Amino acid sequence: MANGQIVSFGPHGGNGGHSWNDGTYNTVREINIHVGVDEIKSIQIIYDVDGKAVSGKKHGTTTATLKTVTLNYPTEYLISISGYHSAKFSVVNCLTLESNIQKYGPYGIEKGTRFESRLDAGKIVGFFGREGTVVDSIGVHITPFQTTVPSVGPFGTTGGQQWDDGTYKKVRELIIYSGWVIDSIQFVYDDKNGNPVTGAKHGADGGQQNTVKLDTDEFLLSFWGYYGQVDKMVIIRSLGFLSNKRIYGPFGVEDGEKFEFQSTGGNIIGFHGRSHKYLTAIGAYLDK
Repeated sequence: MANGQIVSFGPHGGNGGHSWNDGTYNTVREINIHVGVDEIKSIQIIYDVDGKAVSGKKHGTTTATLKTVTLNYPTEYLISISGYHSAKFSVVNCLTLESNIQKYGPYGIEKGTRFESRLDAGKIVGFFGREGTVVDSIGVHITPFQTTVPSVGPFGTTGGQQWDDGTYKKVRELIIYSGWVIDSIQFVYDDKNGNPVTGAKHGADGGQQNTVKLDTDEFLLSFWGYYGQVDKMVIIRSLGFLSNKRIYGPFGVEDGEKFEFQSTGGNIIGFHGRSHKYLTAIGAYLDK
């Protein structure tokens, strides 16, 4: 179950049917939505409890098209839901799910009254609402992130979709695709037990692959780069990294506005930023 303070939003929709509440968990792994002609027929959420998948109950009926959203556990998590509910029939017409990586949907018909449930610096850990033959209303439980871990950045622009890998024991590997810009970046981390965890790929295919594998006693300390406008888009054009042993890069083209994070002695234990088909911003979390 989720620990700490929980903030609940909703439920959004009507008062028909009967109430349901899945409770709270560590995070969400998967969402199964049956979408009717003009309403959400049912929803079922697969949660996580200490690394094990736990299926919540199915809410509503399943005589409709199934849409399944499978998150890249454990690095991807839900940060908001939005949609529309009907004033006439008081049911949920449409749902859009947003993770720290991307948006899923919309599922259903975007008509009626729009709603959104979101908490800055938090993740969804449970759902609740009302159900009958359809999903009459829906709400979420959100746990705020702890803010004790210092971070830097993100450096770059506000374009693209926000992403956040979270924090780990250390960075194990960097996978960078670059040419005239940074097309994408992906990290492999060590969890608290020293096991590898592969983060999501931020950006799209393109460029030349460069893989940096750190030694077991090697840690990232800082990074730098350039960002600038290319084809009417502001993009990260170059990146370089400094560990306690050596320098990696630069990758890409050093052209545009320079940014640099000077090491304060703390090791980098996670990354966050923004991306679309290219990397548009990057920041990091430190262990002190």
